[in-house]
Amino acid sequence: MEILSDHDKEFLRKLFVEKLKDEVRILIFTQEIECQYCKEARGIVEEVSTTSDKIKVEVYNFVKDEEKVKEYQINWIPAIAIIGKKDYGIRFYGVPSGFEFT
Repeated sequence: MEILSDHDKEFLRKLFVEKLKDEVRILIFTQEIECQYCKEARGIVEEVSTTSDKIKVEVYNFVKDEEKVKEYQINWIPAIAIIGKKDYGIRFYGVPSGFEFT
């Protein structure tokens, strides 16, 4: 199921070409038995990653990937961590479909 419209995807492609200079990693923390909104959060992250070759997605299981959960200080799921040249502490909990997305 696609979440982003074609118009939004094209907007993001142009924006990322213009503004995104370095690679960005988007880490999504979820679990195998999907929590409420985990599926939607992962879907948004995966769709956004298709708009630029500089965006890489890493999927972690909140229960099984305990070291990564501790490393990135993840408290709940779904959780999204945005990592650029370094980790600036940008975290989103829940589905970034409202103001968080923009």
